Amino acid sequence: MMPMFSQLAEKLLNARHFPVLISLFILMMGTSGLAAPRIKVLKLSITNPADELRLHENIVVSVAELKKIAPDFKAGDVIVTTSDARTLEEDTRTLQTIELPSQADDLDGDNKYDELAFQIDLQAKQTRIVTIAYGDAATMQRLRSDYPKRTAAKFTMKFDGLAWESEATAWRIYFDKRNAIDIWGKRRPGLYLEMFGAPEYVYHWESPLGRDIYRIGDAIGIGAVAALVDGKVVKVADVAERKWRIIGAGPVRVIVELTYKGWQVGGREVNLTSRMTQWAGKHGFEHRISAEGADGLTIVTGIVRQPNLQDKVFEPTATEPALLRAWWGHQVEEEGPPANATHMLPDENLGL
Repeated sequence: MMPMFSQLAEKLLNARHFPVLISLFILMMGTSGLAAPRIKVLKLSITNPADELRLHENIVVSVAELKKIAPDFKAGDVIVTTSDARTLEEDTRTLQTIELPSQADDLDGDNKYDELAFQIDLQAKQTRIVTIAYGDAATMQRLRSDYPKRTAAKFTMKFDGLAWESEATAWRIYFDKRNAIDIWGKRRPGLYLEMFGAPEYVYHWESPLGRDIYRIGDAIGIGAVAALVDGKVVKVADVAERKWRIIGAGPVRVIVELTYKGWQVGGREVNLTSRMTQWAGKHGFEHRISAEGADGLTIVTGIVRQPNLQDKVFEPTATEPALLRAWWGHQVEEEGPPANATHMLPDENLGL
């Protein structure tokens, strides 16, 4: 198992060295090739510079950047399409296109869209032209497909706080002094947070769909945030106020956010924001933080490392300053009912 695990970790690291390249063009400000009135289009050139296939590559486009080229751009009802065209010239001769599910998100709650997100398949070294059509809302709504929801989020004290999911995995963060992140594994792809949060449902029990599979103990869990003070981990526990919100959950991604005001840590008061993003079909999530009053404070994250696990560490370098640490091994689980917690089960594995 170790060689395969090592190769997967190498691919994860290498993917971070080759960000997708995006170029933006304005092709037409009148009637588009969709043969419908009051529709305008923008063109994106998206390139995969890596030597490896990228399936369902996550693409985020700033609405503000699009408005610099097209001030009347409206992100709410756009239609995103692509083809095998590599250049604008080839694109003008293309007759068949594929619609890509897309999602517009208002990140700061000001009732204006900030980002447009979609996913696209890219062969090694491939460039694809993407068309973003926008215009009259009624026309766009008639033409736009009904995309299935592939992510979800929910807050309930039934599972101790805020949770988010793709069809592959689900996560939760304890909305209390523990502030730890936990995981539900899924045997069958789907969205199950409503089921996990239902009255009388016990998500610790074995299920053909999914269940709680991870034992956190007193740790911060998987990818949660804390501080390192005098060699000891200090959780985001002593706070004056903690709030949560669901920014968006749709066909492309889910974004949730927690804010902590007045975190007392290391002799100072810190205001902290945690934002988690999980994309459709993806197992993992991205955790971004911002902080006020944290100058000089060492912020840490991590995972619960069980003994005797396969471990792979990529130390920071000049070109990749981030540390990557990954492991594969026995997850924690208990047969049930009457299970009400998680314990070791040696024939089950988890990679983080």
